[in-house]
Amino acid sequence: MAHVLRECINVKKVRAALTASVLMLLPSFGQAIEGGTQTYLLGVRDSLAGVVPPAGIYFNNDLVLYSGQVPQLVLGGVGVVDPDLSVALWRPNVTYVFDTGLWGGTPAFNISLPVVHASMDAQGVVGGFTGAFTDTITGFGDLSITPILGWHNGNLHTSASLTIYLPTGKYAPASVDVPGRTASVLNLGKNRFAVDPTFSLTYLDPNNGMEYSGAVGVTISAENSTTSYQTAPEFHFEGAVLKHVANGWAFGATGYAYQQFSEDSGAGAESIKASLGLSSLKAQAFGLGPIVTYSTKIGDQPVNFKAKYIKEFDVERAFEVDKLWFTLGFVF
Repeated sequence: MAHVLRECINVKKVRAALTASVLMLLPSFGQAIEGGTQTYLLGVRDSLAGVVPPAGIYFNNDLVLYSGQVPQLVLGGVGVVDPDLSVALWRPNVTYVFDTGLWGGTPAFNISLPVVHASMDAQGVVGGFTGAFTDTITGFGDLSITPILGWHNGNLHTSASLTIYLPTGKYAPASVDVPGRTASVLNLGKNRFAVDPTFSLTYLDPNNGMEYSGAVGVTISAENSTTSYQTAPEFHFEGAVLKHVANGWAFGATGYAYQQFSEDSGAGAESIKASLGLSSLKAQAFGLGPIVTYSTKIGDQPVNFKAKYIKEFDVERAFEVDKLWFTLGFVF
């Protein structure tokens, strides 16, 4: 049985499993915490978070479905009350792992451009408009590029990455059609640059099939010049514990913690606090849920599948969401 587990878990034997776990970042839907969602898509790192796989081209398809509520938030520079958000996010991304060494590690590069469909119902808008409205938007989000460097030392795998978020997604200040009882407040981009340095590790024991993975990073954002809103640095930690068994399956739990270091600032932030009667815009969130992964081959093609459900709790000044997440990965 131990021999079977070693064959199942050996990194080079499960290249497809690594496809879903190559360290890559992704911009989430919306603005920053300014818009109730984080720049960094919480939950993107879980199983094998610290592993940079063997040289090759890895193509992932992530489908993330989530919905959530928040008492008040800022969208396009306007305060919105009691919004109810639903999002379907398709995240195609490609990772190229180089067949060379750098500083004792393995270099890689990831690029991602999400496609988002979102809708929101709200009970009111502060300033110039009061009442129920609905808004819907579909299109490309912000592009992200991520250089990665990974190291291997026996069962311990570590990596460092720096994601750069580019403001390529559509962004416009909020507008309201009072006679038509509609409002345009949703955006596909965040309208500012951001960077996210992250360090990740995985300890994977092929003898007993146990895996312990974690990642810690900080998102640093430029100011949104349209709204004069400066999002404070955002800390995020993600972790996963899984039991790998024979036939390519693994079962476990994954979760995350998110906290802003300080208050958002700028004229836009101060105006929002005043209009909504808030003493703070500092956000936090926690999430936890089950995860299952499966790696196999279709012909000679390695294929990996992952599914997880994350329930958020103790969320402050951000959307509290439930996430249903599916990943299908290929190795070329």
